[in-house]
Amino acid sequence: MALPYVFVVAAQIFFIIHAARTGRPSYWLYILLFIPLFGIVAYVAFELLPGGANSPAARRTVGEAKRLVNPEGDYRSLIAKLELTPTVQNRRALADECVRLGRLDEAEGLYRDALTGLHATDPYLMLGLARVQFARNDPEACLATLGEIRAANPAFQDAEAHMLYARTLEALSRNDEALKEYDMLTRYFGGEEPRVRKGLLLRKIGDSEAARQEFAEVKRSVERGPGFYRRNQRAWRRLAEENLRS
Repeated sequence: MALPYVFVVAAQIFFIIHAARTGRPSYWLYILLFIPLFGIVAYVAFELLPGGANSPAARRTVGEAKRLVNPEGDYRSLIAKLELTPTVQNRRALADECVRLGRLDEAEGLYRDALTGLHATDPYLMLGLARVQFARNDPEACLATLGEIRAANPAFQDAEAHMLYARTLEALSRNDEALKEYDMLTRYFGGEEPRVRKGLLLRKIGDSEAARQEFAEVKRSVERGPGFYRRNQRAWRRLAEENLRS
């Protein structure tokens, strides 16, 4: 047995015992058991270092680890919560989780059940329904729902809704309109996704040089950004760099 592996196993056992004895949440036992290297680092950073568990990055990382170990844990918890308190907010939370899990029929039913009475034109519920329609490769229905959101809520502004609108236009091969929307999104969207998508669309329609300029700008933007931005945008930077090399 290699010496570094012995240390990992020893640390894994130590922190599992520590988590059990100190009453840490039970998900730590699964994280430490099934993904030891990540689990050890995460446990030290988020449970033992002062203030570690309170940062947004910590909460997001722990949430991702919990879903990796138990993908439907949040789903079952949200079902129980909705059964206990059948509010629109809890119904929407469960519907959003169903979308994440690909349970599109269930998600649509939950959104439609919630879109009644005072909440019949709730923009976030309608946006959830539009996301389901897009995930089902039904851009016509998605575009119609997005239009209904705007008609019922003229003051509603949401970056994710704008992104979905741009992607829907692209899915309908309305490429000039989609490029315009992606360009608008690059000016205020909190990340590199719109610029990468714009570059991919430019490449698809044959404007390779303009596409390369977009990908190069993504790379520069992420490199100039602070550490948290570089971490959050790692996937989009990697995609941009892959397209620069191809």
